[in-house]
Amino acid sequence: MKIYDRAAGEYREETEYGGKSLKFLYGTAFGRILLKAFFCRRLYSELNGAFMRSPLSRGKIRPFIEKYGIDISGCEKTSFKSFDDFFTRKYNFTTDCSPDELIALCCGRLTVYPIDEELSLKIKESVYTLTELTGGGFELSDYCGGVCFVYRLAVQDCHRYVFCDDGETVRTEEIKGVLHTVRPISERFRVFAHNHRICTLLRTEHFGDVIQIEVGALQVGKINNRSVRNFSRMEEKGYFSFGGSTIIQLFKKSAVVVDGDIAEHSENGVEVLVKTGERVAGRIKC
Repeated sequence: MKIYDRAAGEYREETEYGGKSLKFLYGTAFGRILLKAFFCRRLYSELNGAFMRSPLSRGKIRPFIEKYGIDISGCEKTSFKSFDDFFTRKYNFTTDCSPDELIALCCGRLTVYPIDEELSLKIKESVYTLTELTGGGFELSDYCGGVCFVYRLAVQDCHRYVFCDDGETVRTEEIKGVLHTVRPISERFRVFAHNHRICTLLRTEHFGDVIQIEVGALQVGKINNRSVRNFSRMEEKGYFSFGGSTIIQLFKKSAVVVDGDIAEHSENGVEVLVKTGERVAGRIKC
């Protein structure tokens, strides 16, 4: 899979974690039967999560670090009691962006999509309505003409995420669902409308009302959000347990202007690798 490494200024191919297993599950008739009956159900993710939290999983850490070239020198700790302890590792991220610059809320692969006049957007090969994404519990009319940010977190990424601005939490809704992988192989399953997710309306100081959606995925047994009313930029919002996952942000019209390189690569269907705290857009000043 080709992505654009923004920091290095170059394209590179990424190896998917568990690629052969996913091809079997999503690419064969028998695999899809197993997927529907067991693997995308919460029980499987909970059982897998229990193993990953146990000391028995520690042997997976070093091979994983070596395979993906993960730098843990910036972690708050470098010794881990289980694979999940390693997976949820915490870095001391900072930002030098000004308050009117929108920052990346996590480490991941970013693409942006326009929200059309029918409050829908095309993500990869699927068309989603905002009502489908949010479960229909939010006022959405003002998001017509806005922008949708999609951050895909691969298993090698830090799975902690922060608030993108100062503000307050207005409302949170949890939507029960299944747990398909969020990687391209599952596009036809319309995962962002069917997977388990948590939707939060954030009233931010510089970018207005932002709807943020954390999406669970295959092997992600839990979305761990902090319960906070008032928040500051770069303050931790939460983290995902083991597995790849996705965060979606919805911005109203005239709230942000996306950085040119991200907009260009998104139009060409290429994800852009970003790091927590770096600039991804600017505020539109009235």
